[in-house]
Amino acid sequence: MTSQGATIHYQTWGSGFPIIFIHPPSMGAATFMEQKELSDEFQVICMDARGHRLSSNGKGTLTIQEWAVDIYHLVEELNQEKVILAGYSSGGSVALEFALRWPERTAGIILTGGFPEVCSTLLKKEFEIGIWFAENNHTTWLAHILSFSNSRRREHRKAIAQTVSTIRPRLLQSLYESGMTYSCTNRLSELKVPLLLIYGTRDWYVHYYQYLFYKYAVHAPKEVIYVDSVGHQVPTLEAHTYNAVVRRFARDTLSHVKNM
Repeated sequence: MTSQGATIHYQTWGSGFPIIFIHPPSMGAATFMEQKELSDEFQVICMDARGHRLSSNGKGTLTIQEWAVDIYHLVEELNQEKVILAGYSSGGSVALEFALRWPERTAGIILTGGFPEVCSTLLKKEFEIGIWFAENNHTTWLAHILSFSNSRRREHRKAIAQTVSTIRPRLLQSLYESGMTYSCTNRLSELKVPLLLIYGTRDWYVHYYQYLFYKYAVHAPKEVIYVDSVGHQVPTLEAHTYNAVVRRFARDTLSHVKNM
Protein backbone atom coordinates (compact mmCIF):
# COMPACT_ATOMS: atom_id res chain seq x y z
CA MET A 1 0.00 0.00 0.00
CA THR A 2 1.17 3.55 -0.69
CA SER A 3 0.27 6.59 1.41
CA GLN A 4 1.62 10.14 1.36
CA GLY A 5 4.66 9.14 -0.64
CA ALA A 6 5.55 6.11 1.48
CA THR A 7 5.15 2.37 0.94
CA ILE A 8 3.31 0.95 3.94
CA HIS A 9 3.61 -2.68 5.02
CA TYR A 10 0.74 -4.37 6.82
CA GLN A 11 -0.47 -7.86 7.65
CA THR A 12 -3.94 -9.26 8.23
CA TRP A 13 -5.14 -12.45 9.86
CA GLY A 14 -8.71 -13.76 9.94
CA SER A 15 -11.81 -12.47 8.21
CA GLY A 16 -14.20 -11.17 10.86
CA PHE A 17 -14.91 -7.63 12.05
CA PRO A 18 -11.67 -5.62 11.65
CA ILE A 19 -9.48 -4.54 14.57
CA ILE A 20 -6.49 -2.35 13.71
CA PHE A 21 -3.71 -2.56 16.30
CA ILE A 22 -1.52 0.56 16.49
CA HIS A 23 1.94 0.16 17.98
CA PRO A 24 3.99 2.64 20.04
CA PRO A 25 6.83 4.57 18.38
CA SER A 26 9.78 2.39 17.27
CA MET A 27 8.29 -1.06 18.10
CA GLY A 28 6.39 -1.76 14.88
CA ALA A 29 3.72 -4.33 14.11
CA ALA A 30 5.83 -6.99 15.84
CA THR A 31 4.43 -5.55 19.07
CA PHE A 32 1.17 -7.44 18.48
CA MET A 33 2.52 -10.91 17.77
CA GLU A 34 0.44 -12.27 20.65
CA GLN A 35 -2.79 -10.83 19.26
CA LYS A 36 -2.91 -13.17 16.26
CA GLU A 37 -5.04 -15.55 18.33
CA LEU A 38 -7.94 -13.10 17.98
CA SER A 39 -8.05 -13.93 14.25
CA ASP A 40 -10.22 -16.94 15.01
CA GLU A 41 -13.11 -14.49 15.37
CA PHE A 42 -11.98 -11.11 14.03
CA GLN A 43 -9.78 -9.70 11.30
CA VAL A 44 -6.55 -8.72 13.03
CA ILE A 45 -4.73 -5.92 11.19
CA CYS A 46 -1.20 -4.81 12.07
CA MET A 47 0.61 -2.06 10.19
CA ASP A 48 4.23 -0.95 10.40
CA ALA A 49 4.22 2.84 10.64
CA ARG A 50 6.38 4.68 8.15
CA GLY A 51 10.08 4.04 8.81
CA HIS A 52 9.32 0.92 10.86
CA ARG A 53 10.56 -2.48 9.69
CA LEU A 54 9.18 -3.09 6.16
CA SER A 55 7.52 0.31 5.63
CA SER A 56 9.54 2.95 3.80
CA ASN A 57 10.57 6.26 5.35
CA GLY A 58 8.61 8.50 3.02
CA LYS A 59 9.78 12.06 3.61
CA GLY A 60 11.87 10.93 6.61
CA THR A 61 9.72 12.29 9.44
CA LEU A 62 6.37 11.32 10.91
CA THR A 63 3.69 13.00 13.03
CA ILE A 64 0.69 11.59 14.87
CA GLN A 65 -1.61 13.26 12.33
CA GLU A 66 0.25 11.82 9.33
CA TRP A 67 0.19 8.37 10.90
CA ALA A 68 -3.59 8.63 11.26
CA VAL A 69 -3.86 9.49 7.56
CA ASP A 70 -1.81 6.41 6.69
CA ILE A 71 -4.25 4.28 8.69
CA TYR A 72 -7.17 5.90 6.89
CA HIS A 73 -5.59 4.87 3.58
CA LEU A 74 -5.18 1.36 4.99
CA VAL A 75 -8.89 1.23 5.85
CA GLU A 76 -9.65 2.34 2.29
CA GLU A 77 -7.22 -0.24 0.89
CA LEU A 78 -8.99 -3.00 2.82
CA ASN A 79 -12.40 -1.64 1.80
CA GLN A 80 -13.65 -1.59 5.39
CA GLU A 81 -16.70 0.47 6.29
CA LYS A 82 -15.93 0.59 10.03
CA VAL A 83 -13.05 -0.57 12.21
CA ILE A 84 -12.13 -0.89 15.86
CA LEU A 85 -8.90 0.95 16.67
CA ALA A 86 -6.66 -0.55 19.36
CA GLY A 87 -3.82 1.80 20.28
CA TYR A 88 -1.01 0.94 22.68
CA SER A 89 0.71 3.80 24.54
CA SER A 90 1.35 6.68 22.10
CA GLY A 91 -0.34 4.55 19.43
CA GLY A 92 -3.50 5.52 21.28
CA SER A 93 -3.00 9.12 20.16
CA VAL A 94 -3.10 7.89 16.57
CA ALA A 95 -6.31 5.97 17.29
CA LEU A 96 -7.89 9.08 18.80
CA GLU A 97 -6.83 11.27 15.89
CA PHE A 98 -8.31 8.80 13.40
CA ALA A 99 -11.58 8.54 15.34
CA LEU A 100 -11.93 12.31 15.59
CA ARG A 101 -11.22 12.89 11.89
CA TRP A 102 -13.22 9.94 10.55
CA PRO A 103 -15.95 9.11 13.07
CA GLU A 104 -18.03 7.47 10.34
CA ARG A 105 -15.30 4.83 9.92
CA THR A 106 -14.81 4.23 13.65
CA ALA A 107 -16.82 1.58 15.51
CA GLY A 108 -14.92 1.70 18.79
CA ILE A 109 -11.63 2.65 20.44
CA ILE A 110 -9.39 0.60 22.73
CA LEU A 111 -6.61 2.51 24.46
CA THR A 112 -3.98 0.66 26.48
CA GLY A 113 -1.96 3.06 28.60
CA GLY A 114 -3.37 5.80 26.38
CA PHE A 115 -3.62 9.55 26.85
CA PRO A 116 -5.13 12.50 24.93
CA GLU A 117 -2.10 14.67 25.69
CA VAL A 118 1.18 14.53 27.60
CA CYS A 119 0.65 16.75 30.62
CA SER A 120 2.31 14.87 33.49
CA THR A 121 5.97 15.19 34.42
CA LEU A 122 6.84 11.50 34.37
CA LEU A 123 5.21 10.79 31.02
CA LYS A 124 6.89 13.83 29.51
CA LYS A 125 10.21 12.54 30.83
CA GLU A 126 9.63 9.22 29.04
CA PHE A 127 9.20 11.03 25.75
CA GLU A 128 12.29 13.14 26.41
CA ILE A 129 14.29 9.96 27.00
CA GLY A 130 13.03 8.56 23.70
CA ILE A 131 14.07 11.78 21.94
CA TRP A 132 17.51 11.54 23.57
CA PHE A 133 17.98 7.97 22.33
CA ALA A 134 17.04 9.06 18.81
CA GLU A 135 19.17 12.23 18.83
CA ASN A 136 22.21 10.25 19.92
CA ASN A 137 21.57 7.35 17.52
CA HIS A 138 21.26 4.83 20.34
CA THR A 139 18.58 2.72 18.67
CA THR A 140 20.51 -0.47 19.48
CA TRP A 141 20.23 0.28 23.20
CA LEU A 142 16.60 1.20 22.78
CA ALA A 143 15.96 -2.07 20.95
CA HIS A 144 17.42 -4.02 23.86
CA ILE A 145 15.42 -2.11 26.47
CA LEU A 146 12.06 -2.27 24.67
CA SER A 147 12.33 -5.89 23.57
CA PHE A 148 13.17 -7.18 27.06
CA SER A 149 10.63 -4.97 28.82
CA ASN A 150 7.83 -6.04 26.45
CA SER A 151 8.18 -9.78 26.17
CA ARG A 152 9.30 -12.92 27.94
CA ARG A 153 9.52 -14.94 24.72
CA ARG A 154 12.75 -15.00 22.77
CA GLU A 155 11.03 -14.97 19.37
CA HIS A 156 8.92 -11.95 20.28
CA ARG A 157 11.86 -10.06 21.74
CA LYS A 158 13.85 -10.66 18.57
CA ALA A 159 11.05 -9.39 16.33
CA ILE A 160 10.63 -6.18 18.37
CA ALA A 161 14.40 -5.59 18.56
CA GLN A 162 14.78 -5.98 14.80
CA THR A 163 12.23 -3.25 14.20
CA VAL A 164 13.63 -0.81 16.75
CA SER A 165 17.26 -1.26 15.67
CA THR A 166 16.53 -0.50 12.01
CA ILE A 167 14.43 2.65 12.39
CA ARG A 168 15.96 5.91 11.17
CA PRO A 169 16.84 8.08 14.19
CA ARG A 170 15.53 11.31 12.62
CA LEU A 171 12.12 9.76 11.91
CA LEU A 172 11.94 8.32 15.42
CA GLN A 173 12.87 11.67 16.94
CA SER A 174 10.14 13.44 14.96
CA LEU A 175 7.58 10.88 16.10
CA TYR A 176 8.49 11.22 19.77
CA GLU A 177 8.40 15.02 19.43
CA SER A 178 4.98 14.89 17.78
CA GLY A 179 3.64 12.49 20.41
CA MET A 180 4.85 14.72 23.24
CA THR A 181 3.17 17.85 21.85
CA TYR A 182 0.01 16.22 20.46
CA SER A 183 -3.25 17.06 22.21
CA CYS A 184 -6.86 16.24 21.40
CA THR A 185 -8.28 16.82 24.88
CA ASN A 186 -10.47 19.72 23.79
CA ARG A 187 -11.93 17.61 20.96
CA LEU A 188 -12.81 14.57 23.06
CA SER A 189 -16.40 15.79 23.38
CA GLU A 190 -16.80 14.91 19.69
CA LEU A 191 -16.32 11.19 20.38
CA LYS A 192 -19.53 9.17 20.45
CA VAL A 193 -18.27 5.61 19.97
CA PRO A 194 -17.49 3.16 22.81
CA LEU A 195 -14.15 3.85 24.48
CA LEU A 196 -12.31 1.15 26.42
CA LEU A 197 -9.41 2.25 28.65
CA ILE A 198 -6.98 -0.47 29.73
CA TYR A 199 -4.27 0.13 32.32
CA GLY A 200 -1.81 -2.06 34.15
CA THR A 201 -2.16 -1.68 37.91
CA ARG A 202 1.55 -0.82 38.13
CA ASP A 203 1.28 1.85 35.44
CA TRP A 204 0.22 4.29 38.12
CA TYR A 205 1.60 7.46 36.55
CA VAL A 206 -0.64 6.99 33.49
CA HIS A 207 -3.79 6.25 35.50
CA TYR A 208 -4.40 9.99 35.83
CA TYR A 209 -5.33 10.27 32.17
CA GLN A 210 -8.56 8.34 32.61
CA TYR A 211 -9.94 11.39 34.40
CA LEU A 212 -9.37 13.53 31.30
CA PHE A 213 -11.39 11.05 29.26
CA TYR A 214 -14.20 11.06 31.80
CA LYS A 215 -14.16 14.85 32.02
CA TYR A 216 -14.02 15.63 28.30
CA ALA A 217 -15.27 12.57 26.36
CA VAL A 218 -18.75 13.09 27.76
CA HIS A 219 -20.63 11.59 24.80
CA ALA A 220 -18.59 8.38 24.49
CA PRO A 221 -19.65 5.28 26.46
CA LYS A 222 -16.58 4.52 28.60
CA GLU A 223 -15.18 1.59 30.52
CA VAL A 224 -11.94 1.22 32.48
CA ILE A 225 -10.17 -2.11 32.97
CA TYR A 226 -7.18 -2.61 35.27
CA VAL A 227 -4.92 -5.60 34.65
CA ASP A 228 -3.11 -6.90 37.73
CA SER A 229 0.62 -7.40 38.13
CA VAL A 230 1.76 -5.46 35.08
CA GLY A 231 2.79 -1.92 34.21
CA HIS A 232 2.53 -0.32 30.79
CA GLN A 233 3.08 -3.49 28.75
CA VAL A 234 -0.37 -5.08 29.00
CA PRO A 235 -0.73 -6.30 25.35
CA THR A 236 2.65 -8.02 25.43
CA LEU A 237 3.22 -9.24 28.99
CA GLU A 238 -0.43 -10.03 29.81
CA ALA A 239 -1.57 -10.96 26.32
CA HIS A 240 -4.07 -13.62 27.42
CA THR A 241 -5.96 -11.19 29.65
CA TYR A 242 -5.66 -8.35 27.14
CA ASN A 243 -6.97 -10.52 24.31
CA ALA A 244 -9.94 -11.65 26.41
CA VAL A 245 -10.85 -8.02 27.17
CA VAL A 246 -10.45 -6.98 23.53
CA ARG A 247 -12.55 -9.95 22.39
CA ARG A 248 -15.41 -9.06 24.71
CA PHE A 249 -15.31 -5.38 23.73
CA ALA A 250 -15.21 -6.23 20.02
CA ARG A 251 -18.19 -8.57 20.36
CA ASP A 252 -20.19 -5.90 22.18
CA THR A 253 -19.19 -3.29 19.61
CA LEU A 254 -20.11 -5.52 16.69
CA SER A 255 -23.52 -6.17 18.27
CA HIS A 256 -24.02 -2.42 18.64
CA VAL A 257 -23.04 -1.78 14.99
CA LYS A 258 -25.45 -4.45 13.75
CA ASN A 259 -28.30 -2.89 15.73
CA MET A 260 -27.73 0.63 14.42
